[in-house]
Amino acid sequence: MKRNAFGAIDLLIGLVLTAVVFLIGMNALKGTTSLKINNSATDTKSVQEQVDEQVNEIQNMRQQTINYQQNSQSEDY
Repeated sequence: MKRNAFGAIDLLIGLVLTAVVFLIGMNALKGTTSLKINNSATDTKSVQEQVDEQVNEIQNMRQQTINYQQNSQSEDY
């Protein structure tokens, strides 16, 4: 004799287990996220400063490359 509600019970148990695994996973990842979601604004000033520093480093390296190429070309002639 086959039970008609057996598929629905399996589906319900599967959903409950999935929800439990999801909640455990979210709690495990809660402390490892780099985003500040809990009603705190990101520090835009420090982000802007970091971007400015990286842009300055890139500009300095580009200028050094240009100077190196100019020096190497002038030495070849």
